[in-house]
Amino acid sequence: MPHARLSDPQTSIDAANSVQHVTATQRTIHNLLINSMTDEELFTCYTKAVAAGLAPIASPSGVRSRRAELVVLGLVEDTGTKRKLVSGRNAIVWKQIANV
Repeated sequence: MPHARLSDPQTSIDAANSVQHVTATQRTIHNLLINSMTDEELFTCYTKAVAAGLAPIASPSGVRSRRAELVVLGLVEDTGTKRKLVSGRNAIVWKQIANV
């Protein structure tokens, strides 16, 4: 579920509190995570879904935030494994755990 920071204006807080359902972006991310992947891999796949007209445009940070919301909702979880990113750093591999 979307949330706002304490430093955000009241309009942002109100908007975050008004969201009660899974968004189109979250649904696409959830569907993509049937195949376990890192956030970097997820964004690559998400971009292909956008190009195919199957998902709304989102930035890399937006995709990470929506994935994090799905974790909070109990729909996605850490697989317990890590993969190397292009940068050489290790990243969490995420997976879908429940149906939306």
